[in-house]
Order: sequence, then C-alpha cells, then structure tokens
Amino acid sequence: MPRKKKKRQTNRKIRRNRKKLGLFLLALIILIVGLLTTILPRSSYTLKDQELVRTKTALNLYPTRSTLWSRQVPANTALKIKSYHLSYLFGQPKTFVKVIFKNQTYFAEARGLDLNHQNPINSYIADTLHYPKAKLERKDQGFQASSYQTWLQKPRGIIVHSTGNDSSSLDSEVDYMVKNYPKTGVFVHAFIDQNKVLSIADEKKAAQGAGPNANPYYIQFEMVHQHSAKDFAKQLANAAYYTAYQLKQNGLPVTMAKEDKTGTVWSHELVSTYLGGTDHTDPSAYFENSAQSFFGVSYQFADFVDLVQAYYNLLT
Repeated sequence: MPRKKKKRQTNRKIRRNRKKLGLFLLALIILIVGLLTTILPRSSYTLKDQELVRTKTALNLYPTRSTLWSRQVPANTALKIKSYHLSYLFGQPKTFVKVIFKNQTYFAEARGLDLNHQNPINSYIADTLHYPKAKLERKDQGFQASSYQTWLQKPRGIIVHSTGNDSSSLDSEVDYMVKNYPKTGVFVHAFIDQNKVLSIADEKKAAQGAGPNANPYYIQFEMVHQHSAKDFAKQLANAAYYTAYQLKQNGLPVTMAKEDKTGTVWSHELVSTYLGGTDHTDPSAYFENSAQSFFGVSYQFADFVDLVQAYYNLLT
C-alpha cells in the first residue's frame, strides 16, 4: 500500500476516534449536570414537627440523593418526614423528602407519599374527592403590569384573597374588576371557584391587589364565596392546586408566611399583619365561617398551607 494512502486512512481513523470521544465527553457532561441538579437542592425547609405519612405504593428509599443504591419498602409503610427538598432533574422540578424509617434517615420522592391530614376538610378532599383540580383557563384582560421587583424578576410567593361577597359569581367578580380597573388600578392574577381556575393576568408580571409592600413581589388570586360543603371543598382544592403549581413553576417551596417576612404562602391578613401597607383580613373569616357552617369544624390558613403541600407533592 502506498505510504500516502496509508497515512490518509490513519488520519481518517484518528478523526473518527476524536469525534466519538467528543460525543462521549458531551454525554458524560450532560449526565453529570443532570445528577448535580438532583444532588443540589434549589431550596429546602425543615418541618417544626415531624409529619407522619404512609407510602401509596412500594417506594424506594435512598441513603443520599446522590446514590443509586436503594431499599424498597412496601405500600402503606409508615414514615416520618423531617424536611422537604426541591431539586431539579434535567431541568424538571422534583420534590424529595428526608424521612425516618426504623430510626434511619433516607431520601424519597414526595410523590410516593400520602400526607396524614389533621383537618377533616382536607381529609375529605383527599379521601372522598381524591384531590380534584380544575383545568387552568386563561383570559387575559390587558391590565398594565410591571415586572416583579426581585432578583431575576420572579415572584417570592403567592397571596390568597377572598372577595367578601356572598352573592357574586366568578364571572361577575371578573367583570367588576375589569370595569373598575381604570379608576382603582386594582387587579389580581386569577379568580377561583368550585369549578374553575381563571387566570386574567400574566403571573410573570406583578398584580395590584394587596398594597405597596406586597404587590411587587407576589402572585395573587381571589376566591369567590361558595354555598355548600362540596363546593367549598372543591374550591379549596382548586386554590391549593393553583398555589402549588405556581410555586413549583417558580422553584419555590411551600412555607407559610412568618413574622420575619419570609415564607411563600400568604393570606391578605398575613400581609396586613407582617408587611403592612393594607388592613384587609381575608380570607380568614370566609374560611372559618364556611368550615363551621358546612362541616362543623375550624379551618385556619395553616390548614390550607398543608393542603397546598399535598398538591405540591403530587406535581411531577
């Protein structure tokens, strides 16, 4: 074989090998990045009181989030949750929990767990209604909105309102807000009833419904008053789903508002108490009066936050 021809064949072989090596290294880098986004949590929070849960089906428990080895426990196994960890796997948010099983600490996907609800209304939503949720509908009303005043211009959390009107409907409330917007400048991102979650403004921009100390930082929605036990429960479910969905979309955990101004889930009343700039107390009275009237029990905002966590765990 001529020397030049042999040299050309050798060069082609070297180029092919280099190409294969480049593809292998690229795949390895993608794999490592994917693993790191699972290993490193975007956010995490420890529970004040360890929460008792049960596995829905057989569940894998991992000593750490970076190991491939696991032990499997059967369905209906009792576990205690110590903390939640929001991580990312190939760009998709995943919620992990740190749990205690037989005095050992493990990690597991939150989706495989059933929360043990303390409030009877939340139990009714879970056990009887099986965590219903309405499809998110969008009908933008053209409000003038500005960017969130945060780093990366993303929201810090979400604020829950109630309309305070026993005789209105979702559509009439939206019409009223749109009609009065030129005079008041007030608007929220969405309205929620027992059958519908209607977004009327882009959640990527700030609303104007909770005063100057909250508006630049939070997604906001209104709950229209309901008139039966089932409708009230379905509305709570829709509101909890919408809250969980928006939090997970923005890489935020589920934490109730606190006096130090941290937390991601706020009522208008908690805004008034901890942030100021407003004096409204909704939706506390609506929650409590409806719960007592329809179910004969109390329903605090902390109960709603527990329901949000349940929906958050169900999201992929």
